[in-house]
Amino acid sequence: QLISVRLSLQQFLTSFIRESKEEAWQNSQHRLGDTGSKGRFTDALKYYNQALNTSVNDDERASAYKNLGVLFAYQITSSDIQSVNRKELDYNLKECITSYGSAFRFGRTTKSEEWLTSINRQINDFVYDCCASFLMLPTEERLRVFHFIANCFERTDLKKLDSVATVYYSLGQLTFEKAVKYFKDEPRLIYDCQPYLDRALYWACEPDSFRSTDLEELRSSILLHQCVHESANARRIGVRILKEHLENDEHLNMDVIWTIIDKFREAILLAKEHDIEGEARACHHTAVVYEKVLKMTDTAYNYHLRCITLAQTLVPRNLTTHDWYVISSSFVEEYRAKKVYEEEAVNEELKKKFRIELALELKELDKKAEKGICEFLEHIYNKYPPRKAGATMGSTDSNELSKTVKKAILHYHPDSQSTFNDAKWTFLCTEITKILNIKYGLLD
Repeated sequence: QLISVRLSLQQFLTSFIRESKEEAWQNSQHRLGDTGSKGRFTDALKYYNQALNTSVNDDERASAYKNLGVLFAYQITSSDIQSVNRKELDYNLKECITSYGSAFRFGRTTKSEEWLTSINRQINDFVYDCCASFLMLPTEERLRVFHFIANCFERTDLKKLDSVATVYYSLGQLTFEKAVKYFKDEPRLIYDCQPYLDRALYWACEPDSFRSTDLEELRSSILLHQCVHESANARRIGVRILKEHLENDEHLNMDVIWTIIDKFREAILLAKEHDIEGEARACHHTAVVYEKVLKMTDTAYNYHLRCITLAQTLVPRNLTTHDWYVISSSFVEEYRAKKVYEEEAVNEELKKKFRIELALELKELDKKAEKGICEFLEHIYNKYPPRKAGATMGSTDSNELSKTVKKAILHYHPDSQSTFNDAKWTFLCTEITKILNIKYGLLD
């Protein structure tokens, strides 16, 4: 008798689905209302609830709940998702998922493994069908429905369903797209994404292989935007603390200053390889502290230079309207001009000093040069041999002399002496090279 009842229930469900499909086709052909299908759904629901209420053991309850799940699943997937009433959709989704969850719970100890596997397969098919139909919905409504579905599954005993993992992945992806869209005004939305991806892996049957490439790309994008936000936040905090300290405190507190610098360095590290402009701006603010507050000009130059170097990679963007870029550019330009002037002044002083110290040597060079190029070459190679290893004087035969002088210029050229770090030697080589250049010109 029980077998007969079960068969009649199954036959009723099969008949309901078949007749509903036929009626849906007829309605689409003749543009009729859906009163008949709703009535048939109500009758079927009443019939299966009666079956559930008269169940005497877990085996029967599992079957009854499964049939209810199938009934609600069909009602949802056969409806026009764009015109369906929201409350009705939510109710049907909740009842469908709850029924499947109860079927699994009661069938866990009474049904075969094959039966339980079929439940999971039916759930996955139902959820995947929902995901496909929900693509027709606006983004906000999709977010809402996916969130509702996920919450319904969390209230069941069901575990490890790839379809639910897909729902959570979709939630993460849609939330990320929304966060990027409103990133400037609501940057903290980006932090809502990762928890959904974590739940996706929790529900996935094989977490290590579940959409691994997509997940990795999405996680990287989320991390990038989080770093951009945290970098900008650290930079703003540093600027605010510096402003308040300089305006409100009479004396400079070095602990506060180093805290500010640490904030700017944090901003630099967070922005590195994620946000070029953010890193450049953080470098600018760090430079300003070293320049204006600590009076450490050389360190300030390094940060200002890093700022404009990064900014220049943003071409073709025009940054000349940004104060931070203009200030850093001006500082670098002025610093370099000042260094050139200082170096020239130092070099001039050194030249005067070396000219006095090497007066006799220079006079001797002039005398040897007057006697001819061959004697001059003999003199410099014997008395001031080139410091470059293997550098020797060439032949002074008439047909080789021009080549020998040219080689001597290379041996004594001041640009070749920088590795020896000897300013006096470089000065002497400069004077020798001047004479060699004159002699070489005369040979031509």
